[in-house]
Amino acid sequence: MTEARFEFGSAENKHFSSLAKYCVVSALALVVYGIANASFLFNVIASGKVALMVRTLDDAFVTLAAFFAAYQLGQAAKGFRKIVSTQGDDLALLNLSSKKLRLVFASLAIMLVSLAVRFVLDYPALINWIKAA
Repeated sequence: MTEARFEFGSAENKHFSSLAKYCVVSALALVVYGIANASFLFNVIASGKVALMVRTLDDAFVTLAAFFAAYQLGQAAKGFRKIVSTQGDDLALLNLSSKKLRLVFASLAIMLVSLAVRFVLDYPALINWIKAA
């Protein structure tokens, strides 16, 4: 049985080209965030304060999730660019790119849940800090 071939039109290709650009910009932003967060973690480790290291353990997961999401965004962007530049494999490439985006959203969910938990745990200290100012 032969596989049906499908090709998107110029309007869809323009959309996928733009989507690839946004994926790359978002990936770069996540890399910068990951590097900044990793730098913070290295400073915490260098401080030797065990209590602070334990308290910032979630930052390690957030950093790894940011780098993983950035990598997957880059892979999705490659797929979207191939949709524009190749002939006949558009549906397969779209399926592959959407799988990469699913991994990106899973990573972002981990990051956001971790940051939300951190905010909730730190909220009383933030309120006290605001009152003291």
